[in-house]
Amino acid sequence: MRCKFQIKKGPLMTSSENLFVLATTSLALAFAATCTAQKPAEPRLPYAAVHDPQFISASEANFLHDPDRIIGLMTGNVAKAYPAAILSQHGLVEDQSPSGPIAVTW
Repeated sequence: MRCKFQIKKGPLMTSSENLFVLATTSLALAFAATCTAQKPAEPRLPYAAVHDPQFISASEANFLHDPDRIIGLMTGNVAKAYPAAILSQHGLVEDQSPSGPIAVTW
């Protein structure tokens, strides 16, 4: 079976063809503008960051044991410990140091 195509002769299209081309082009442009104007949703983090954490003395940290990992920060004579077990639950701690703000992550 053969397909037959009609080839129009002459530079002008009929008004219905003009409307079809105009409508199709307008729809394509509107769709493209909508797609580019929409921003993808920001991914939600699976944890809640800790801001300005409260610290306890080393003698009160009875939940820590010798094999536990920590991230330590010492500035002058001020020492801070960020337990990895807590960091793994929260992912991020935003804290202050004498030099300015810091972010601790695990």
